[in-house]
Amino acid sequence: MRNILSALSLLLLFGLVAGCYGAHNTAESNPAHYEQGLVDKAAATVRGMRTDPTFRNLDVYLRHARGVLILPSVIKAGLIYGGQGGNGVLLSRAEDGSWSSPAFYTLGGGSIGLQIGVQEAAIVLVFMNDKAFKSAIDTGLTLGADATVAAGTEGLTGEVASTHVFKDVYYFADVGGLFAGVSLEGGVIHVRDGLNKTFYGRSLTPREIVLERKVEAPSANQLKQTLTVSSKAK
Repeated sequence: MRNILSALSLLLLFGLVAGCYGAHNTAESNPAHYEQGLVDKAAATVRGMRTDPTFRNLDVYLRHARGVLILPSVIKAGLIYGGQGGNGVLLSRAEDGSWSSPAFYTLGGGSIGLQIGVQEAAIVLVFMNDKAFKSAIDTGLTLGADATVAAGTEGLTGEVASTHVFKDVYYFADVGGLFAGVSLEGGVIHVRDGLNKTFYGRSLTPREIVLERKVEAPSANQLKQTLTVSSKAK
């Protein structure tokens, strides 16, 4: 009887060790854990803005967008660069309204500033033309120098959008459901090649990801759906 109990105890011990080892391996088996988290946070950022009346103009801009850069967490600092603060995802929108898989980018620049009292904001940048969007993809983009940028607070409606003269880029900045004051003049948008390689498992250029659409990221489907705006949006 004692031998049987000893054997059962050993089996239980091995089972617990194997379970812990398996759980540990599961966590480490996804090298793109951070990148996937950024994609999920980007979806949550857009979903939150689209359901908040404060950001009611966002749908109209998205419906006419060439592309979008979503930064779930931009932290106020002397230099906004690297880490979680400032990192985000860039997607392109086709004429049929479909969205590409995401490429990972950073918004940096010493002159970027949030309004007084604000330390962190979620920011969505909407690109309204090919020139500005392709510049961001191919060479990087300095806001205010390479492209005009404005807050998306204009009284724009779906009826007049087709004749509206758009700026190159519009931004929406959210601080706890409020439209935050942000200075993006001098902000630099540039690619995070390392994050893209980790997420897709191989080296890809941003052009291959968002314009040529050589890869699909099923784990970004929720983000794509969240960005999709009905043609009836006003």
